[in-house]
Amino acid sequence: MRARLAQIASEHKLTRMVTLTLDPKRLSKQERERTDRYIRDCWRKMRVLLARKHEGKSLPFVGVLEFQKNGNAHLHVLVGRYIAQKWLSKAWQKVGGGRHVDIRFVDVHRVSAYLSPYLTGDKVLHTLELLPKRARIFTTARCIVLWGKKKKSGWWLRRTNLETFFDVAANPTNVRFEPVEDLKPFALELLSYFESPPLQEAIGNRNVITVLKAAIPVWKAKTP
Repeated sequence: MRARLAQIASEHKLTRMVTLTLDPKRLSKQERERTDRYIRDCWRKMRVLLARKHEGKSLPFVGVLEFQKNGNAHLHVLVGRYIAQKWLSKAWQKVGGGRHVDIRFVDVHRVSAYLSPYLTGDKVLHTLELLPKRARIFTTARCIVLWGKKKKSGWWLRRTNLETFFDVAANPTNVRFEPVEDLKPFALELLSYFESPPLQEAIGNRNVITVLKAAIPVWKAKTP
């Protein structure tokens, strides 16, 4: 994800990082229960003000949501336009945000480094724990697509219980069934893995040679 954001930042020249916070004192009890929803609504109003300020031109951006330790949400937004800090602060308060805002220039070649603290480790785990199901960490302008259409490849995804393949595999090797803490935020607790010659069940009853030929370019590229 960091690599993709760095690519987007380079394509759209997103060279400013804006940090927008909330003032809990300005929020009602109901709004404090879902500060992620509240701050997204503030950002939607903020984009209207930015468009008016820049002759109706929409603002390309990528935003990353983060929860502070006190449970309040704030946004880190990459934009490609200079915005005066004084104007930004007043406008953000006008739409319901807090007084504390920050905007700074970032080297487009090091965007992933700037975003790393918010996308890895305890910070992102904390945000995932507080976000409701199906809520998103990322938000983007309509002109930006995080993930394009998937390219066709020689691999197939089989949604079948792994035990089905394990039971019919001939001499499975490198067998692993281990609890993995890092998977818990995704409602997964066990890493299940083994290696075996191709099974007809696993490849959807396709021709084994055809499947192996499709995999050769991937193996040569040393893609895991």
